[in-house]
Amino acid sequence: MEDKLITIAVHNYARAEILKTRLQAEGVECYLKNINLIHSAISGGVKVQVSSRDLEKALRIVEKVSENWRDEYQEETDITTQGVQRILVPIDFSDYSVNACRYAIGLAEKLNAEIKLMHVYYNPVVNSMPLTDTYYYQVNMDEIIREIEIRAKTSMEKFYSDLKEKIEKDGISGIKIDYALVRGIASEEIIAESEAYKPEVIIIGTRGQGERENDLIGSVTAKIIDETKVPVLVIPEDSIYQGIATINIMYTTDFDDSDYLAIKKLVNIMSPFDFRLHCVHIGTADSNVWDRVKMDSLKEKLQKNYSDYEIHCHIIEDKDFLAGMQEFIREKYIDIISMVTHKRGLISKLLNPSMARKVLFHTNIPFLVFHSDK
Repeated sequence: MEDKLITIAVHNYARAEILKTRLQAEGVECYLKNINLIHSAISGGVKVQVSSRDLEKALRIVEKVSENWRDEYQEETDITTQGVQRILVPIDFSDYSVNACRYAIGLAEKLNAEIKLMHVYYNPVVNSMPLTDTYYYQVNMDEIIREIEIRAKTSMEKFYSDLKEKIEKDGISGIKIDYALVRGIASEEIIAESEAYKPEVIIIGTRGQGERENDLIGSVTAKIIDETKVPVLVIPEDSIYQGIATINIMYTTDFDDSDYLAIKKLVNIMSPFDFRLHCVHIGTADSNVWDRVKMDSLKEKLQKNYSDYEIHCHIIEDKDFLAGMQEFIREKYIDIISMVTHKRGLISKLLNPSMARKVLFHTNIPFLVFHSDK
């Protein structure tokens, strides 16, 4: 193989120098590129380069150094986890809402959590009009709003009553359920409620009543996934809740630092259950060295921090992204797909309607999404 220089990391000047010192101490010749001798701050970052013959050894050293930096960051930003205590379930009385509630009840029973149902009814927008028509319009608008409020209240009371009756019929006790009716724009009010109520997880259907069948996820669900900082468990319409025994979870990773915090939250949510976690990266043969080093590092970290749980790490090399995912889902009997939102390369593939419909709709698998500020 031709010996050439390969960029293995891009950092600020200080970190690039630290990494260079570590690499050279381990016998790996290292070069820094883009160093500005007058200004130490480089807009594009300082590139750390090594010879191709030292690539794998260098990558493993880089990963060790990066792990130390990650640990420092997590110590500064660590959170105290106390388990799931509150579950927010936005509903619109559709079959999607019923399904979401079934999963919420199953989780709440096991986690001793309370459930808050939330329905946001439509807030009509008043358009500008001639002054002479304003009074007539306002009277009619008041009547429309009252009718909407009455229908929403009646529907919520029936939904709540039916849900309580089902819980009692199934012999489930100890679950506290409350509800809230709010007028406004659904996505905005749900996000605001999540900030005020501070649930540990939001459970919602893939789309709401009246949204197009060919949409993978409705606009409300999509906005909640994108903007809330709370983990969101999204339930497809045909996903049948059959109780919670052993849960097989597929966590899709692109080896970002946010994976560590997301997995910590995931384990925290699922810790009361018997679960099996599969951390999966779907790559290609071209990136095999990088993938292997990153996955080995992730595996080592997870085994160290979560030795009480069954966790497996996999690299799927398949040019067909969907085929690789579907085969793995079938082979491992996956019950939940999990991911972090900010990884646009991965998330866009999963949430692209033409692709994700095959994965999520055809398999009817819920997916648990974590937010990242990065």
